[in-house]
Amino acid sequence: MRTVSKTLSEKVYDAIVDQIIRGEINASTVLTEASLVESFQISKSPVREALVRLCHEEILVSIPRFGYKVQLVNKDYLEGIIRLRFNIEPKYLDIYFDKLTQEDFKRIRASIATLDKGVLSNPFAYWQATCAFHLALAFSYHDQFFYNTMQSILNKQLITFGQLYWNNWSDVADTKMIDNHTVVLDAIEAGHKEEAIKLLEADIKSF
Repeated sequence: MRTVSKTLSEKVYDAIVDQIIRGEINASTVLTEASLVESFQISKSPVREALVRLCHEEILVSIPRFGYKVQLVNKDYLEGIIRLRFNIEPKYLDIYFDKLTQEDFKRIRASIATLDKGVLSNPFAYWQATCAFHLALAFSYHDQFFYNTMQSILNKQLITFGQLYWNNWSDVADTKMIDNHTVVLDAIEAGHKEEAIKLLEADIKSF
């Protein structure tokens, strides 16, 4: 799959999302166009484009004459993301199932993280490990649009996931000590399409 150079706007977008994921930008942070221009040392135009996109994707909310803040979400919003993923990821696996190669299997397996206490130490670490598997699977389809879409969806779910579970993460972390990804890949490698799809659906619903 061809790597496409990112524009300045895309780089600003990615940087802001990364800072939100890492908790450096949180619900109390106020972003302004001027502060971002100074921080990135670029012109207003790409910063404005990135902010418009972040607002359009409901990652940020614009507050007139004040700035931008992270969009607060609830469990219904998270369930909407899961519903979308449930309806597209298994479908793509179905379409591309017979085109996956041994090299794909090797790369996907390398993306599977061991769910130890380090990974489960906070919701961001856990979700980043989860994303690695799903993006490795998406990459195998050699469909740039789908891959980019999955990146955007998973970033949004990560942000939503962190907002909802940061404060009570210790109460739910132990329930996530399940390696769903290995069993999905094992079924794919064995050529068991229906089983692999059902396992992928169960993994997505487990959030």
